[in-house]
Amino acid sequence: LFMLTAINCKELVELAKTNEGASLIDVRTQAEWDQDGKPNGKEIGLNTYFISFMIDVAEGRIVNQEFEKKVDELKLDQSKAVFVMCKSGFRSLKAAEIINKKGFKTFNIINGFICSEDVEPNCWKTSGLPVL
Repeated sequence: LFMLTAINCKELVELAKTNEGASLIDVRTQAEWDQDGKPNGKEIGLNTYFISFMIDVAEGRIVNQEFEKKVDELKLDQSKAVFVMCKSGFRSLKAAEIINKKGFKTFNIINGFICSEDVEPNCWKTSGLPVL
């Protein structure tokens, strides 16, 4: 198994250039995609997918029991890198651990999609990366 690696958005951009055919999986919730937008990974050369690791229900947030199945349904090439992102990096770490166990070279994006301007290293949005 590969080691699960933590990277920041700057490193993601560099790795995207050298990892042709790599994928970005955004594991936030539908509400977050609606409210905060989605990363346009395609612009930096990444096949981009949206699969919630946790889902919002009446009682709060629960782990999406379908997550692993949905990842499997993507039929991703195991020789290609997978980058995982959430809002801040916590859910994506859990999701990345699952994907890593499947034998993918997996990267967790620290500080995720959205953060305040003063957070270092920068997140997707404060790095000025493309948004859908």
